[in-house]
Amino acid sequence: MISLGIDIGGTGCKCVAFSDAGCQLALSYEEYPLATGTVNLSPEILSRSVFSVIRDCTRKLEDPGQIAAITISSFGESFVAVDEQGNALDDIRMYFGNSESAAFDALVEKVGPEKFMDICRILPDSSYSLAKMLYTPRIAPRPVWKFLFIAGFICYKLSGKAMTDVSLACRSLLYDVKNGCWSQELLEASGIREDQLPQVVQPGTSLGTLLPEMAAKLGLPESAIVVIGTHDQIVNALGAGVQNVGDAMDNSGTCECICPLFAAIPETLDFQRDNFACVPYLENRGFVTYAYNISAGSVVRWYRDALGYHLKEDGKSIYDVFNDTAPAEPTGLMVLPFLQGMGGTPDVDPNATGLIAGLTTLTRLPDIYRAILEGITFEMRYNMERLAAGNVHIQRLLACGGGSRSPVWLQIKADILGCEIVPVEIEETGAMGSAILGFAAVTGEKPLAIASRFRRYAGSVHPNPVHAEIYNRRYELYKTLRAFYKEI
Repeated sequence: MISLGIDIGGTGCKCVAFSDAGCQLALSYEEYPLATGTVNLSPEILSRSVFSVIRDCTRKLEDPGQIAAITISSFGESFVAVDEQGNALDDIRMYFGNSESAAFDALVEKVGPEKFMDICRILPDSSYSLAKMLYTPRIAPRPVWKFLFIAGFICYKLSGKAMTDVSLACRSLLYDVKNGCWSQELLEASGIREDQLPQVVQPGTSLGTLLPEMAAKLGLPESAIVVIGTHDQIVNALGAGVQNVGDAMDNSGTCECICPLFAAIPETLDFQRDNFACVPYLENRGFVTYAYNISAGSVVRWYRDALGYHLKEDGKSIYDVFNDTAPAEPTGLMVLPFLQGMGGTPDVDPNATGLIAGLTTLTRLPDIYRAILEGITFEMRYNMERLAAGNVHIQRLLACGGGSRSPVWLQIKADILGCEIVPVEIEETGAMGSAILGFAAVTGEKPLAIASRFRRYAGSVHPNPVHAEIYNRRYELYKTLRAFYKEI
């Protein structure tokens, strides 16, 4: 039996085929063909790219007839507005685009930020779907039948069913997290009808078999079922092996996101004021949130392109060169890693800039590389400190993404964050999480039980006590610089 896991990102999408033994069989990836500087995404380009990777991945399989499920997961906040015939009414306004509007600001003032936070368990912000939903009917050429979130839009194309999972509903600013339903109070205040929203179901819900014409178009067996996935960070957490309270997924890529599992919604709204969400996790295990920094891997890439690229060696990854030449001891430098502004959690300040302090004539490029990794990790420690104030504590980090392949960075994380770091050997954790949901939908087995069999870990990394003590002192300086720099 084969399950296809679809992972739809902001710049591209991928399809990965897994066997029921957890082995990766085939992969296809495609970037969206967009002009430089384009923010919005055409629904036609999105669906064409997704269908292209599905076809390509399927062709690479020895026996496509074994495909039993196809599960779609995606980024959040965005949606496709469609008419009654399922035709898109506007471009997808992406989560990183500017969605500020007077109508949204007026709605937040009318309802009150605290009311939004109490119902939706997120800080009201124009990046969420609601701000875009208020704008869409004014420019749509026809009435909006449904606002379909990204994974749900592709599922609708494949199955004809208009549904979404809980985690993507949570990114809309209309979902009542405590009561598990669309908020009638917020719908009435916003003027959006409940029948314009998709039915909310649990991640991994089967939507039935493929539409025959889509099966033929994609080269899939008509018996394959379409499964609604979930938010990309949650399938990453599932694929990485987040199972118990205290576990957290740490995905280090262009951005870094830590996704911890905790037992209950914090009692006060301070958690939301720090820009942390509360999203139900799988199998009623509790809740997860997203602690993230938009300037993580992008700062490392800046170092590569601006300072370190001439260090490259033939036949060797430039990042291997950086890691091999980095000093083994903590640096005397301090980096504030805000080259793209202070974005994510717990603070948002698009005007913030980066800082490298402590440079001397003895400083060399490998010192700056290690200091960048230290600065990025100090920022995530600051996030963990704010999480702890909401009674969310992390015992171990399951590390995935590009950063998990740097032994230097993994040890720095263990030393600064003070917890066990477990690198995940499977690179496609998000697609694997989606595929696991597909297997669960077919067999009836629990997703977390399947994930336990599929996990692939390298050796754990533990804090070096000597380095940890140095970093504990350095962290106090980081917080001082961060607070001072935030004020100027």
